Amino acid sequence: MPGIYSAHLLERLNRNQGIRLLLECRRVLQPGGVLRLVTSDLQALVDDYVANRVHPETPGIGRGERLNRALRQHAWTWDRDDLTRVCKMVGLVPVDGIAAGHSSDANLGGLESAAAGQLVLELRKPQRQLAADAEPLVSIVMPTYRTEHLHQALESALNQTYRNIEVLVCDDCPSDAIETIVADYARFDPRLRYVRNPDAGKDIGRLNHVLCMQQARGEYIKFLNDDDLLDIECVERLLGTFRDYPDITLATSKRQRIDGFGAPLADIPATQAPVAADSMIEGLSMGTALMLSQLNFIGEPSTVMFRRDDMIDVTPDFMSVDQQPIAWASDVAIFLNLALRGNTVYLVRPLSSFRIHGEQTQVVFGAAAQGESRRCWGIMKDFWTRHEFDKPL
Repeated sequence: MPGIYSAHLLERLNRNQGIRLLLECRRVLQPGGVLRLVTSDLQALVDDYVANRVHPETPGIGRGERLNRALRQHAWTWDRDDLTRVCKMVGLVPVDGIAAGHSSDANLGGLESAAAGQLVLELRKPQRQLAADAEPLVSIVMPTYRTEHLHQALESALNQTYRNIEVLVCDDCPSDAIETIVADYARFDPRLRYVRNPDAGKDIGRLNHVLCMQQARGEYIKFLNDDDLLDIECVERLLGTFRDYPDITLATSKRQRIDGFGAPLADIPATQAPVAADSMIEGLSMGTALMLSQLNFIGEPSTVMFRRDDMIDVTPDFMSVDQQPIAWASDVAIFLNLALRGNTVYLVRPLSSFRIHGEQTQVVFGAAAQGESRRCWGIMKDFWTRHEFDKPL
């Protein structure tokens, strides 16, 4: 569908129904298609009340009665900031600079009346599918702290079959050991870039992950932890899904557990493939499955790839849900945000290796991690169920 025009329907729906309508509009729009929304403006109603404006056409009706009448006619009344934020949350991009009565789609201009107190918002569905011949820059970002397995991790990144990459190392180590190792590799490969985290040691890696996102120059983000490994075709295969499938925001694959020496370990429930063959999983279905199972079958950050633009506006940072930072299971927070913006592709061939060893944060901080993990899963589940994303339309 190239364009959708909706006038004064949104205010007849409660907030959750309105959000689901916006999700459905994004789904049926063709890439680049425009959604034009016209609805009553909460800000205009409140301004009218505060200013006690005279309305000679309705004698005898005071400002309080007028405001109550207007609000009681609506299931939900939006202001521009709230509606814009929700539209971004579901993967629609605001179109700026549209004059009243005009549209970026010639078929949608001049359709609404010039009535006062209206909010008019125009949005576009992004062109998500990567062109067959495109070779975008992919940032392999490495939030580093330890050096034990760093050589192997770096080499697995630099040896990718897809060559248009930058390997960004953000250093959280209290010594200069990581900087020295990176400098040795960078002498032979200019794609390697080093950044020192100015807030090193202030948290358990969170600020370093945020720094990676801020400093990355690529259109696509591929995380790699300092103790994990990428298959040589990892970037090429994951990037290929953005060519093969429309409207996806996340690509992932099965991952292989390995021990401290790199030997394969048996699967656990979280690492078993949720599908029998390469598949596209609808966004809300994927998010609901994560919340119901509380099992991260998508993978650790080293497993996935996504577009930087799809996450850069999430506040207070890209590992947040409901504007609350998620300290543990923060990778699931990333996946929920992406699930609202589009679909996920899961590849059944393992394309990354996740190392299990005694120095991992979740091992070192054991009991504290479990308690905080339960709290963070609770925040995410509350967000998902409060918005009724787990319910059919």
